[in-house]
Amino acid sequence: MCIIGFVDNSFDLLPDYKTRLSRHGIDLLFPDAGKSKLEIADWVLQNNVRCLMVDHKLRPNFDYVGTDLVAYINSALPDLPCMILTAYQQESLNENLVIKNMIESRDILDAPDLVEFCEELKQAVNVFSKRLELHEAEYRSLLEAKEKEKISAQQEERLAYLYRILRAYGEVDELPVALLHPNIEQKMDSLIGELNELLTALAPKKDGE
Repeated sequence: MCIIGFVDNSFDLLPDYKTRLSRHGIDLLFPDAGKSKLEIADWVLQNNVRCLMVDHKLRPNFDYVGTDLVAYINSALPDLPCMILTAYQQESLNENLVIKNMIESRDILDAPDLVEFCEELKQAVNVFSKRLELHEAEYRSLLEAKEKEKISAQQEERLAYLYRILRAYGEVDELPVALLHPNIEQKMDSLIGELNELLTALAPKKDGE
């Protein structure tokens, strides 16, 4: 089943939404109230959520509104599809934190026919899964370059970023830290060696003075 997350403050409605979406092959998960934005991001990763729906009016159960959360998630997990579901569409639009086509009327969850909406959610999950596949291919290529010591500093940063995302989603196995970061000790030895050479070169001048 497709795993979809829903951050909402109408907790009494969530069991009904979960039941209705399960009939269309969607496993709807929702976090506990009061979680911070960082905790929501961790919850997404821990539960393998591949598409996130967020209500706009989250207060007082959360310390932020939905558009703030989506902006944060888009920064922490750039490829994760996020959608605002709200009865206050214009208010969400006015904040300019979420693009218009990712803001839906909350009434869509109460519609008698959920087929089209569920297909949209599944397509979003498929897009995310495809992006993970592309990330994994790039990661494997960068890792090979790293092992051959033919990798730039920028590529090493990209490798570490891809590893964190793919590892969180269980797409790759854990690697030794040394494979993900530049060899600092080796660089320090090289720097000290260059400094010693410079001091040696300057030494005759100092004796002459």
